[in-house]
Amino acid sequence: MADLPRRTITALVYGAVVLAAVAAPPIVFALVLVVAGAVSLAELVALRRAGPVAAIQGALVVIGLLALWVLRGVSPSVLLVVLSATWAADVFAYLGGSRFGRHKIAPRISPGKTWEGTLIGFVAAGVVFLVMSRAFGGWYPLDIVVAMGIGPVAFAGDMLESWTKRRAGVKDSGSFLPGHGGMMDRIDSLVATAPFVLLPLLIPCCAPSLG
Repeated sequence: MADLPRRTITALVYGAVVLAAVAAPPIVFALVLVVAGAVSLAELVALRRAGPVAAIQGALVVIGLLALWVLRGVSPSVLLVVLSATWAADVFAYLGGSRFGRHKIAPRISPGKTWEGTLIGFVAAGVVFLVMSRAFGGWYPLDIVVAMGIGPVAFAGDMLESWTKRRAGVKDSGSFLPGHGGMMDRIDSLVATAPFVLLPLLIPCCAPSLG
């Protein structure tokens, strides 16, 4: 928790930039995605010692950023729900783990992650997803399933990035974001949850009804 003030400031600035881009004309959001993608891929090039895992991570970055672009086209409200739920998973897992964490999940891959914090993050992500999606007028028949899965998917994205860093022998993917590390350290969960949420929206019976 010692680094919490710096992490908080960086997270607030990062969040404000992303939310402003979501509300801005599409070209602005596209530019933010391009910058995030370019920085992330540059970080992964530096982590190429991780081998095939880095390549898998790079593919997920591209797919995830494209999914974010498509979600923005579906509706800014849809994208806002995905962002909020994913951020809730990260924030509450960090805070819950710092306060209640006792049992490590995978200390060799991600030493800071605990079962307690991770489960708190799962619950927070699901609650935020359901509350916000229904506040925007309902989403699709699979909202309960997605709400249950978005936390674990965010966790999987985070763990993949942690595995990439461990194989490359580094703590952070970079130093782009003070207190958080590199760009990949900030978007690792999001590039996993975006395709996960987008997939049901591509099924005709599950088309969104946002009014």
